[in-house]
Amino acid sequence: MARTGLGKTFQRLLRFVLRLVLSVLRAFLRGLPWKIGLWMGANLGAVSYVILGRERRRAIGHLQEALGDERSSSECRKIAFRSFCNLGRTFYEVLSLDRLDRRELNQRVRFEGEEALNEAASKGHGVIFVTGHVGNWEWLGAAVAMRYPLAVVAAPIYDPLVGELMIRLRTAHGIETLVRDSPGSMKRLIRKLRSGGIVGLLIDQDIKSDGTFVPFFHSDAYTPVGAARLAYHTGASVVVGFILREGGDHHRIVIHGPLDLDHTKDAERDIRHATAQFTKLIEDQIRKTPDQWIWMHRRWKTRPPSGPAPEVPSA
Repeated sequence: MARTGLGKTFQRLLRFVLRLVLSVLRAFLRGLPWKIGLWMGANLGAVSYVILGRERRRAIGHLQEALGDERSSSECRKIAFRSFCNLGRTFYEVLSLDRLDRRELNQRVRFEGEEALNEAASKGHGVIFVTGHVGNWEWLGAAVAMRYPLAVVAAPIYDPLVGELMIRLRTAHGIETLVRDSPGSMKRLIRKLRSGGIVGLLIDQDIKSDGTFVPFFHSDAYTPVGAARLAYHTGASVVVGFILREGGDHHRIVIHGPLDLDHTKDAERDIRHATAQFTKLIEDQIRKTPDQWIWMHRRWKTRPPSGPAPEVPSA
């Protein structure tokens, strides 16, 4: 019992320290010129690469397994290092999101493929925007929200104050945050689609959620099926898009779709195949810009049962 109490005290202390460090860091970074802030963010990522040995080894190992046939060990290490640096820049940009107005965001983000988004929205059933943790995914939401009503489905953050900060940062750009599995979140999600809005979902992490195993690089990966299930049951259009960092301080958004998805009487089959389609597009983008994905995440943590994952249906 005493040990349990001590553990809870330590957790409370750790959260207090995290909040304090985040508040001080946020205040400090907001006062910096933009390029210096990005430079510091990149260096924070570089330092993290050095001191976070477990995450570094995991990132390099994932890269070697996924891209070992295409990239040398030296290249994999360089990609892993750049991935950490990119995450550091993203950290700075996200903390400064409410510092940017519409004009500044437009100057820093080039929007390609908007016609695909317009076509998807014109169908009148709302749009499901599928993406992954590529580039600065929070800025992707902010840029989309300038054009359409947007809600994003977010995982609950273990520290409520950090979660509230993220919600405030998104709200500053008109993004509604739907915390996964929170009361009323599904009703709000359906309401957003029925009103012609867009719902954004990230599906490239192994999380505690309803999912299935689909091919992803070297192995089958447990992947959330929420986006595919939602599309099947609501008739919403689906696009897959990404935001890519260019030149350090500028970004480019690319969008694919609207996608043609199977809609037969076998709902579970169609949902698995749609999830595989989405995941294949995410994999294709990561192959093009491998240093902009989060290789330190335990993407293949959950192991599949015996038997192959469903094949990706041909276009």
